[in-house]
Amino acid sequence: MRLEDFLQADDALCSFSGAFNAIVERINDPTASVADITEAIELDPTVAAKTLRLANSSLYGFPQEIETLHRAVAIIGLQQIRQIVLSTVVIEHFRGLPVIGVDMSSFWRHSLATAIIARGIARFRREANVDRLYLFGLLHDIGRLILFLRLGRDTEDLINLRERDGELLFVTEQRFLGFDHTTIGSGLLEQWGMTPAHVEATRYHHDPLAAPAFPVEAGIVHVADSLANALRLGSSGERMVPPVRAEAFERIGLETAACEDIADTAREQLDQLARILLD
Repeated sequence: MRLEDFLQADDALCSFSGAFNAIVERINDPTASVADITEAIELDPTVAAKTLRLANSSLYGFPQEIETLHRAVAIIGLQQIRQIVLSTVVIEHFRGLPVIGVDMSSFWRHSLATAIIARGIARFRREANVDRLYLFGLLHDIGRLILFLRLGRDTEDLINLRERDGELLFVTEQRFLGFDHTTIGSGLLEQWGMTPAHVEATRYHHDPLAAPAFPVEAGIVHVADSLANALRLGSSGERMVPPVRAEAFERIGLETAACEDIADTAREQLDQLARILLD
């Protein structure tokens, strides 16, 4: 199959439709106001309910209950609410699809764990907008869902090849197809109108030193993905732990003690996030 076969822009799988599309367009609009964002979220009852549940969770720790979406958006802030809503929309977009080769609940648990860890690393580094790294982590393996869905039964051949040769799954993907899930995922994010930093973090999360413009973002997702795999917090289909590039680890300046704290936070927050987003 060609890369173009995986990314059909007019296909329902690779493009949002209806309320989801309206929500994504509105929250990606940098000029959107609190009222604009709230109005967009209200277009889909499931997204609205989960956004409000997240706002009231201990993850945000507000002392009083937030009763309306408008107040949630106003209190949490536009940057954080964008990440909450986009994560909800994307998970709902892929809900119920028959994916061969990966358990969907486990896939999203891995994605959520990577998101929490990426945000933790960004906080350690005192990044200006840590929640964008949460979204980068959440969607880093989105190309693998598209890959497995498009391959269908041929996914079994891919998995068997990986098992026979005992290598990392993305390496087998490259041999099997000539490209891997990172190329598919970054292409999908471009179609969705995500930022260049997000596209690049997805494209290079297995090879962050090759990232031309955003090597730190790619490096953070690279380390977060490996740590989530090492902790066995879900799986996107990978059986082994992708090794961390020493240069990437040094570039983001992460300390061993900080890794342990971030891992503890991921364990604590994952179940709560999963209950809200995956129910």
